[in-house]
Amino acid sequence: MQHDQTRSAMTRAADASSGLRLIVFCGGQVSSHPLPKSGELVLGRGEDAGIRIDHVTVSRRHASMLFGDEVRVVDHGSFNGTSIGGKKIAPNIAVPIYLATIVELGDVMLVLQVQGAAPVTGSQGVSNALRDGRAYSSPAMQHLHRLVDNVAQSNITVVVRGETGAGKEVIGEEIHRRSPRANGPLVKLNCAALPEQLLEGELFGYERGAFTGASQAKPGLIEAADGGTLFLDEVGELPLATQAKLLRVVESREVMRLGNLRPKTVDVRFVAATHRDLESMVASGAFRQDLYYRLNGVSLVVPPLRERPEEIPRLAGEFVARFCKDARRPVLPITEQAMAALRAYPWPGNVRELRNVIERAIVFCRGVALGPEHLGLPMDPPAMPPLVAPPPSYPPTSAWPYAATPSNRTALGMPGLPTMPPVPMPHAAYPASSYPPAPTPDFAAGQHVPPSSGSDFGTVAFGSSLPDEVEALERERILKVLAQCGGNQTQAAEVLGISRRTLLRRLDTYAVPRPRKP
Repeated sequence: MQHDQTRSAMTRAADASSGLRLIVFCGGQVSSHPLPKSGELVLGRGEDAGIRIDHVTVSRRHASMLFGDEVRVVDHGSFNGTSIGGKKIAPNIAVPIYLATIVELGDVMLVLQVQGAAPVTGSQGVSNALRDGRAYSSPAMQHLHRLVDNVAQSNITVVVRGETGAGKEVIGEEIHRRSPRANGPLVKLNCAALPEQLLEGELFGYERGAFTGASQAKPGLIEAADGGTLFLDEVGELPLATQAKLLRVVESREVMRLGNLRPKTVDVRFVAATHRDLESMVASGAFRQDLYYRLNGVSLVVPPLRERPEEIPRLAGEFVARFCKDARRPVLPITEQAMAALRAYPWPGNVRELRNVIERAIVFCRGVALGPEHLGLPMDPPAMPPLVAPPPSYPPTSAWPYAATPSNRTALGMPGLPTMPPVPMPHAAYPASSYPPAPTPDFAAGQHVPPSSGSDFGTVAFGSSLPDEVEALERERILKVLAQCGGNQTQAAEVLGISRRTLLRRLDTYAVPRPRKP
């Protein structure tokens, strides 16, 4: 058995009066240390350190934590330096840190957390043999996956942040795959895909007779994830009533089905993902503050694709190989002109948009290589004013003494709602967003697609781009075939001439709910 590489030298009195704790990820081990409300705490490898961290990359007197109205960290000129939010800080200058912010002392990771959250445990990290072997060329992604390695070793709750389509779900899968729970189930739920009435039953389950139509008992997704990980995508879309019930599960690890009076104990790790600014939602009352602190044990930020163009050739190659295999075609090379177009495009839809562009290019290409003409990207987008997201706002510091301010968060590279680049539109006079999306039928409830007049493929709004037209036609065609097949996905895939896996990907892309077997 390995000895604990960290130890706390704090007095019991400081423990009793503190409201914070420090989680230390060191050499495959995780330890928790209570923090005082005032004073100074030395972090380092020396025997006199308040929290001793026995790691080769940590100096004897590496850094100190200063406690008062806010928590600050000062580096003492250590050999490997101290980083906050992925950015190195200058020595001998006190810099504030906030809840869930990652602090790195060499190769050791620290996280500030609220006292009273679920206890954090850990074990030796997974071996390199379990990794996917991807060679990330982007320094930002290399750093992110080093953090994933540390976080995966424990049961700490994680919030993965980033723009839509940036790859938050992939990071959630990696956290599960590299964790000791890798042999357990990974259950995913898109919190924005189900109405509130169905969401509660899917999440918590129900007993027979709990409501009209409940002919038999059904376990919820939380129970299904027992012994594994529950991935809550778009957690910011949860209704407030569901947030209150989820908070109880996160705190007590007990779930109660609808119509039952006895809770059931579950062993579940929670990983959430969102593209929203949760801090501003907490300030406006749209998201519960207590649930925010329970879920936000560690924040991981996935950079948008435009900030890591080095990844585009690798991602494009992986998508080409996957979709050519699905189409039973030889792998098509990408011409230099097409790759230059992919690199130059700003990718407002991030990796998801790149995947769709490559998949469409495989469909349209009838030659021996993918060229720019197959991508459907706008070569000369019209000049338009930038479409940017509003700046994030944060809870006032009076609500929580260690809350972040917008200026500090920006300076430290802390997670928040990123600013979007100008998004090219198909035509300035006819924006695609002015046309309402086609209704999505709920096949589980017996809804069907009404027959459209004219062509079997429907109509597309004038002025839309080729990608918009193709997606609209494909979506309508899939919905019609599913309706004709009574929601049978296997039969619908055979009619469409595609694999069932490809059909399921299309349903996820177009946010079409799939009926779950009881």
